This record gives sequence, structure tokens and C-alpha cells, in this order.
Amino acid sequence: GVGLSVHGHFRVATEKTLFAMPETAIGKYFNRLSCGGYFLPRLSGKIGYYLALTGFRLKGRDVLKAGIATHFVESEKLPALEKDLIALKSPSTENIADLLNSYHVK
Repeated sequence: GVGLSVHGHFRVATEKTLFAMPETAIGKYFNRLSCGGYFLPRLSGKIGYYLALTGFRLKGRDVLKAGIATHFVESEKLPALEKDLIALKSPSTENIADLLNSYHVK
């Protein structure tokens, strides 16, 4: 899932999120554009290299802090967020961003 979802414009994490790419710990890069070999080195600082070399797992807010998630929403609010996303009359990038920002917990 990470290889596909990491390229999305919006990526929501919750306190239950677990980011893991264990294949990186054994040097597996199945597709440069979708797997860790593309996006991990592009994370800020050296966190991407660390994740690539160790296969370390990130949880919850750390996914946001690492720059993998774009928003952090409490898991209990996900049903309401989903309902509000579906109810958007014109789901433009700006409207979605505004809605996600209203649920985002800093």
C-alpha cells in the first residue's frame, strides 16, 4: 500500500497508522517509481535513508513528522471526515485541502 498511496496528493495518518516497508530492510526495490527507492531519499533530512536502510516502522504522528502523511486526523473522526468528503459539491483540490485542514490535529 505505501508504494501506491505515498504518491497521492493527500495522505491522512491517525494514531493507529503504522508505516512499514520491511522489504527495504532486505534491499528489495520492486519498482523504482512506486516503492521506497523513489520517495524515501526525497524525504527531508536523512529520515528516508534511515528508513530505507533499517526498515524501521513509524507510528501515528511520526508519519506526519517524517513528511509521509500530509494530515493527522484522530481515528474517531474518520467517519465524519468521510461523510464530509462525500458531501462535497465540487471536490476540487482546494475544497478537499480545506476540509482536511479543518480535521487536521497539530
